[in-house]
Order: sequence, then structure tokens, then C-alpha cells
Amino acid sequence: MSAARTGEQTSAPASERTKPSRAPNRWGEGGRLRQEILQAAEHLLEQGERPEEISLRAIAREAGITAPAIYKHFKDKAELMWTLLDGVYTTLAEDMRTAQRSAPDDPWTGLRAVIDTYGRIATAEPRRYHLLFRIGPDLPPLPDAQPHPMGVVLDAWIEAVAPCLPKSVPVAEGSLDAEQTAKLLWSGLHGQFGLYWNIPDAAKPLGRTELDALRESLLLTLFGPRPDRHP
Repeated sequence: MSAARTGEQTSAPASERTKPSRAPNRWGEGGRLRQEILQAAEHLLEQGERPEEISLRAIAREAGITAPAIYKHFKDKAELMWTLLDGVYTTLAEDMRTAQRSAPDDPWTGLRAVIDTYGRIATAEPRRYHLLFRIGPDLPPLPDAQPHPMGVVLDAWIEAVAPCLPKSVPVAEGSLDAEQTAKLLWSGLHGQFGLYWNIPDAAKPLGRTELDALRESLLLTLFGPRPDRHP
């Protein structure tokens, strides 16, 4: 957002800047305003603002509306933020499922595509990726009956992993089922990205070659050597 638009110095925090007034919605366009409110909150978060530092007034300014207009769509800031987080997780899960469907007859190629999609988002869209793990811990807990939105991504991982597990061999003691394997794969990737961002000297750069090597090493660790698992 430029100083020319806001009339403020460029050093002003994003949450303190103002936007021009927004034209009122026509009848039936309330859904569009709801989405614009979510986009405004996401933009503030992507600029480095923390959830507890963002007020509804700041979100309203970013969206070009008045603060009371937000209450027509969200009962409070917590509901707004949880709705935003749900959308971010859902979009990631949809991207992962699209990648898996690119190889419907080859589960290993499908799983690789899912891993590559996740890695691409984590490294090429770090602000979007950080929203997955930054917002939730700073929000009031969800009601007990409401599942965490992270579950849709775990489901996508399970769907990608399950076809690669043996079906004709009984599960041996100590072996992992699809959910356990999916969690290990996901946490392995996420842990590597955490090292990459937070301890650069402890992790190799994550270019295409490094991401491919990371993918294959995780698959080898979780599934063992297979002749059809080489790129």
C-alpha cells in the first residue's frame, strides 16, 4: 500500500494505514464483502502483523469499510481469524489433491507430486505457508466440538500415502498405518523447512535439487527401498 494512497509515511505500520472508502455492496453481494474482509486480515498477517496485534478496526481500514460492518459477517475477531485459517488450510489441501490426481494410475508418482506441491508452496510462497502455523497458536481455543482446520491437510496427506502402503500383507507389530506415516512425512518436511528458515547454517539451501533429494530420502526412510521409487 503506497504512501500516496494513504497520505502517510511509508514507515507507518500496516495496521495503522487507511484505505479509501469502499463503495457499498449491491443487494446480494454480502459474500463478496465477507471475502474482502478475510483478504484484508490475511494481507495484514502477511505483512508481519501478529493476530493479537491486529484489531477489527485495522482490518476494516484495510478493507475500506467501517468496523461495525465486520460484525455482520463475524461475531468477533477470533471467528474471523479461524475462518481465515480454515481457508488457507483448505486451499492447501485442494492443491495437494489436485497434484495427486495428476497421476491417477501411479500412486508413487502421485505421492511425489503431492510432496513437490507442498514443498513448492513452502519455499516459493513462505508468507502463505507461515500462516498455516502462525495464526492458530495465538487464537482462543476452538470449541471442543469444532475440528481444527489442519485436519483437512492431514486428510490429504493420508489419501496420498495410503495407496503406497502394502494392502495384502498383514500389519506387523511396530509398523505404521497410513495416518502415522502421513504425520511422519508431513513433520519431516515441515521440520526441514523450519531448519531452512531459522538455522540457515544447519540446513542446505532448498533448491529444486535439494527438494528432490529430501523427498526421496523421506520416502526411502518411511517406505524402504523400491525399484520403482527412483525419479
